[in-house]
Amino acid sequence: MSGVAVAGLAVGAYSADRQADTASDTAEGQQRATDLSLAEMARQDLLNQNRMYPYLQGGQAAWDEQLALMGISGDTEAANRALMESPGYKFGLESGERSLAAGTAARGGMGSGKAMTAANQWGQDYATGQRSNRLAELSNVSGVGFSASKNLGSTGANYASNYGNLLTGNANAQGAAGIAGENARQSGLLGGAQFGLNLYDYMNRPNQNQWTTDYSIPMTSYDL
Repeated sequence: MSGVAVAGLAVGAYSADRQADTASDTAEGQQRATDLSLAEMARQDLLNQNRMYPYLQGGQAAWDEQLALMGISGDTEAANRALMESPGYKFGLESGERSLAAGTAARGGMGSGKAMTAANQWGQDYATGQRSNRLAELSNVSGVGFSASKNLGSTGANYASNYGNLLTGNANAQGAAGIAGENARQSGLLGGAQFGLNLYDYMNRPNQNQWTTDYSIPMTSYDL
C-alpha cells in the first residue's frame, strides 16, 4: 500500500512541479516584458520633455514680456526700454528720422515749428506702431509655448494612463500565474494520490491476477 501510494504521489508531484514551473516562467517573462515597456515609455517621455523645453522656455519669456509691456505685471519700464534699445527699433527709428529730415529740408522747413511738430508726431506714431508689433510678435511666441505646454500635458496624461495600464495588466498576469501554479500543485498532488489509490485498488482486487487453467473441453457424442 505505502509503496503504491508513494509512487502515485511522486508522479503527481512531478507533474505539478512541471506545470508550476511553466506558470512561473510565464510570469517571469511577463515581468521582463513589462519592465522593458516601462523603461522605454520613461525614455520616450523624457525625450519628449527635452524637445518641448525650448518652446516652453521661449513661450514663458515672451508671456512675461508681453504682460510687462501691457502693464499687467512685471517691470513695464524695463520692457519699454528694452524695446527701444532693440536693434530693429533703433534701425527703423534712425531710418525714419533721416527720411523725415530729408523731406523737410527739401521743402525748406528745417527748424520750423511745423517741422518739429511733424517730427514729434511721427516719433510717437512710430513708437506706438513698434510697440503693437512687438506685442503681436510676443503673442505668437507665447502661443507656441502654450501649445507646447498643452501637448506636453496630453502626452503626460497618456504616459500616466499607459503606465497604469501596464502595471495593472502585469499585476493581473502575475496573479493569474500564481493561481495557476498553486492550482497545478494541488491538482497534481490530488491526482497523484487518486492514481495511487486506483492502482492499489486494482492490484488488490480478489482473483485479479488469477488465470483460469481448466482447458478441458466436454466431449459430445453424435449418433451416426
